[in-house]
Amino acid sequence: MTKFTTKRVGRVYVHFLPHTRFRTKDLTIRLHIPLKRENVTQMALLPYMWMNGTTSKPTTREIMMAADDLYGTVVRSSLGKRGEYHIMEVGANIPDVSALTEEPVVEKALALVCEILLNHGPNTAAFSEESVRQEVDLHRRRIEAARDDKMGYALQSCLAEVASGTASALPRLGYLEDLKSMNSKVLYEAYQSLFHSAEIHAYLVGPYADADALSERIVERLSPVLAGETAAKMRVEPLPTGQRQSFRNVTEHQDVAQAQLDLGYRTGVNFSSESYPSMLMMNGILGGFAHSKLFLNVREKHSLAYSVWSHFDAMTGSLAVMTGIEPKQYQKALDIIEEQVQAIQRGAITDDEMDFTFRGLQNQYTVLLDQPSSLTSWHYNGVLCGEHRDIEQLLQQLSCVTKDEVVAAASQLEPSTIYFLTGEEDAK
Repeated sequence: MTKFTTKRVGRVYVHFLPHTRFRTKDLTIRLHIPLKRENVTQMALLPYMWMNGTTSKPTTREIMMAADDLYGTVVRSSLGKRGEYHIMEVGANIPDVSALTEEPVVEKALALVCEILLNHGPNTAAFSEESVRQEVDLHRRRIEAARDDKMGYALQSCLAEVASGTASALPRLGYLEDLKSMNSKVLYEAYQSLFHSAEIHAYLVGPYADADALSERIVERLSPVLAGETAAKMRVEPLPTGQRQSFRNVTEHQDVAQAQLDLGYRTGVNFSSESYPSMLMMNGILGGFAHSKLFLNVREKHSLAYSVWSHFDAMTGSLAVMTGIEPKQYQKALDIIEEQVQAIQRGAITDDEMDFTFRGLQNQYTVLLDQPSSLTSWHYNGVLCGEHRDIEQLLQQLSCVTKDEVVAAASQLEPSTIYFLTGEEDAK
């Protein structure tokens, strides 16, 4: 695969990946800033607000019509979180119509994307009091909906406990209790402060014929809002291990149909670590696939769980085992989960487990090569961790991982948290 090339001007980075196999051109602008308790909710609202209107296109409908006029271009904004950073994104998926028209479709799409990000004023369009009231109400529903997804809620709660005391524990969407203080003035001030510290990465993926000129346009449009500001390069580090972190045993009671038992570990390994391929293989053998030890033993053999998987966070290095169980099966499920971890640590790994896990990971990563947005996200992982990984190179590394290296990866699991979400009737 052709590699990304990068151009940097101050805090603006433009990454370009020529890819003639794609029939669309993907344009993405991402900003990341450190998560902070005092402004996490304000910042979480911003990307959702940007699509509600700009100074010159004061409604969502006008933004969408402007995009549709560009041969069906699709514009978007979104919010993410990786490690201790909040990530705001605006972007466009632009049809490749260079053979049909000489109209500067890409230039116009870039102008629209930058307008969505930059063209806002106080008390107008997206930041009008009425628009803010509506968005705050929608955001309340987003937070409540995240809480209603019990499996996802339990996983995030477990990972927050694993990361307790760090910014990584803060929720992506912020806090319900903060919403009552949100108004146009507060949110516009948060919007202005975003550009004081954000690191900005623009991505161009696809059959661009004029990437250099387009890179110049991106820098020209973004640099003025960053004038006079400097910032240290922001990088994600794995959560530390071996520091005698206090073990956390947390039980939460809600109205749930089935209990969620999640176990959280720190590994000290993330996307930039030399042992990252080994940790991916270990996680796959433990609980990443239907052939994994957890699935075969907890679910199939002992019928203790409706669902059971393990999840490895490539940014923080946290690993979580997720199960949906009957509350009365708590101790038995816990014992068998721990037995599977110990089995890997003592080297009880079959050749089939190694082979099936590699094939499963190979399928996962090969799919990324055909998706522009996935290639952008993959490269961005490297940006955040300070270590770029080529997907083909990673596949080669995975194929060479040995059983001893998987055992070594399992030995790095540092138990951190048992999180149990169960019914209100079990409060006793």
